[in-house]
Formats: sequence, C-alpha cells, structure tokens
Amino acid sequence: MLKRCPKINLSADRYLCLKGMKMKAVVINRTGSADELTYSDLPEPEINSCDIRIKVAAAAVNPVDIKTRSGFLGIDLTFPAVLGWDVSGTVEATGADVTKFKVGDAVMGMIAQSVRRRGTYSEFVVAPETLFASVPEKLPLERAAAVPLAAMAAAQLLDKVNLTQASRVLVTGAAGAVGRVAAQWLLQRGHEVAGLARSSDRDDLTRLGITVVYSDIVEIPRYAFDAVLDTAGISGTIAAVHDKGAFVSVADNRQPEPQRGIIPTKSYVQEDGARLATIAEQVACHSLVVTVGSRYPLSEAAAAHRDFEKGGLRGKVLLIP
Repeated sequence: MLKRCPKINLSADRYLCLKGMKMKAVVINRTGSADELTYSDLPEPEINSCDIRIKVAAAAVNPVDIKTRSGFLGIDLTFPAVLGWDVSGTVEATGADVTKFKVGDAVMGMIAQSVRRRGTYSEFVVAPETLFASVPEKLPLERAAAVPLAAMAAAQLLDKVNLTQASRVLVTGAAGAVGRVAAQWLLQRGHEVAGLARSSDRDDLTRLGITVVYSDIVEIPRYAFDAVLDTAGISGTIAAVHDKGAFVSVADNRQPEPQRGIIPTKSYVQEDGARLATIAEQVACHSLVVTVGSRYPLSEAAAAHRDFEKGGLRGKVLLIP
C-alpha cells in the first residue's frame, strides 16, 4: 500500500489548504445506462509520495468505459465510481518522492480504472508518476488524451504475435482506434494488411495502405492469413487463419476454441508510462496517427456515452473539463 505523502509540492496558485476542497467529476452510483452518469462534486483525491496530481485537459471515452458503466464487465466497483482510463493535463502537485515530473509539466497517461479504483472523468487526477509520459511540444495537450489506451493496446497486441517478414495479416475493426493503430505499425514493418470494417470506411483505410477491406465476414477467404488481430470481437475470423497461424484478440467476448494448430491468445492492455513516452514521440512527429473525433464538455459525458453506443463514430471521443 502506498504511504501517505509527507510533503506536497504545489503550484503557487494552489498553495492553500486542500482539506475539504471539491472538484467536478462524472460519477456513477450504480451500473446501468448512460443516464447513470452524473456531473457531481467530489473531494479532490489525496496525493501520496510517488503520485502526481494533474489538472485535466482532456479525458477520452473508450469501450471499456461503456462496458464498466453498463455492468457488462462485472467489475467490483466502489460507488460513487469515476470512469475513464485516458488522460492528459498539467502537473499541479507532486509527492515527496516524485523525480520524473515537476509542477507545470504537460503529461499524458493511461490509468487502469478497474485497478486504481478512480478514473479520469474529473477535473483533477492523482496517480503514480510511473503511469505518465511527457507530452512532446508538437503534440497538442488535448489531443494527447486520445493516444494512451488505443496505442498501448495495439502495441501490446502486436507483442503477442510472432510474424515473419511480409506476413499477411487481417485486422478486424480496422477503422477503430486500436485497429487503426495496429494496422499502421504492421504496414510500417512491411506486412500486407487487410481489414474488416464498414464499407463506408473503405476509402479511408485504402489511403492508409490497407490492401483490401472486407465489410462482411462472409467475404473473407478461409485459411488466407498468417494472423488475425481481432480488435472487434469477431471470433469467427479465426477461419481466415491458415493452419498453425495466429489469432490474437483484445475483445472481451468469448474467444474461439483452439483449432488446426491455432491457439487463440487474449491481449490485456497494461499500464506502461515508459513505453507511452516512445509512442508519444511517434505521434508528435506524425509517424503514427491517432485521430480525434467529437469533443464534449465533461458535464455532457452522458451524451458522449449515448453517441458512442450508437456506433459509427470515428476518431477518439474526448471529454473536456
């Protein structure tokens, strides 16, 4: 358990008694529909010795937030619960043992809300400094919030598959945040990439470099690919993998049974501030693109969730305090 911070370094305008101070946050008091999201006052989180407190510039909405809020994941939540994994902002306080950041630094991070107990849909976020990376000067602070979970999930998904040179890979959900990032890295490594996505996404994905875009699973040839990277939860696409190929998924649905020498693998995204720093530099220099879609005020998080659940949104959805 982290110890209580004996000393806190604060920005000048925050050098005051913090006890009893409130912040705005979006909370749920039970699982259910988007109507359960309420814009509320909460006590500002306490800071421990290895933590930083950031003033949030933006938080992103991810599928895991929808699934947590609805109760689909069955996570044991402590109510009122604050959702959210992605965040960017400015350091406004540091714990006594923090060495990586100082007050005023621009940072981005991924916080595993299900583990850390409190997420990022709030005015202030407190978490260990190891979860964060500096935001490069060329990367706008708000846009940085779109990067962490999608890019980390894609990177760790690719870690799970051993591809030979110029492999043929099918990415399901290729127009989604994780699928699009994974496809970019595959193409940069010289692989031939096909995608499964809506027909309306075909032109965009073709411009990205994807060779063929299928809009229905029945169009996909059987046994044609060295690997399937499943970001959309379409387990039936294992039929597209040749014998002894690879099937790796980030989806929460039931995985396919082992078959034809294929052992399906699940990839769970893990916090990793050091790796995120490398990814941030790639985004800043445009060698990796993570698109941003709609922006909503934090107070309208319920509307953001409703629109997200309708499907068809492209680009990461951001909440702005």
